Amino acid sequence: MKEKYKLGRKFAKQGNIAQADKMFDLCIVHVSKETLNGVTEIEGVNINLWKTRIWTAVEKAGLLPD
Repeated sequence: MKEKYKLGRKFAKQGNIAQADKMFDLCIVHVSKETLNGVTEIEGVNINLWKTRIWTAVEKAGLLPD
């Protein structure tokens, strides 16, 4: 999870939005599955914090529709 998130941010900073989008999509899928399975922590971090981190990164990368 952490590596996907870091890669997504790295790609976004480099302007490679397509790759960033893919990484953030993978993060969203991972968090969604874990949420449905009742998991409350991923890699020692509260799942809600992961959701906030991903949402913020997606928003900053300009990946939300207008």
